[in-house]
Amino acid sequence: MAEHVISLLKAIETCPEIEERECLNTGYLDECHPLIQQAHDAAMDYLIKDTGERNYSHELDLEDAGFRVFCLEKDGFGWLTGGIETSKGVIAYG
Repeated sequence: MAEHVISLLKAIETCPEIEERECLNTGYLDECHPLIQQAHDAAMDYLIKDTGERNYSHELDLEDAGFRVFCLEKDGFGWLTGGIETSKGVIAYG
């Protein structure tokens, strides 16, 4: 599964159709693009456990591949949304 998510993220970085920070200067990539939507869905499955908790070891897999994973929004219970940083911008998930 790590290979699938990483391959999607690498495809986003090399896709000429996806412009850097495509979504109104927010830094978030537009989920309307099919490749970004696939990466979002794969990240949801890969980075969030069935219990709803973060999967730290899977976050480290992405970071080892060069994709920083970080918190976008949290509350007293933990992360609500996370982000994956690519060279083109951030993919939000959660």
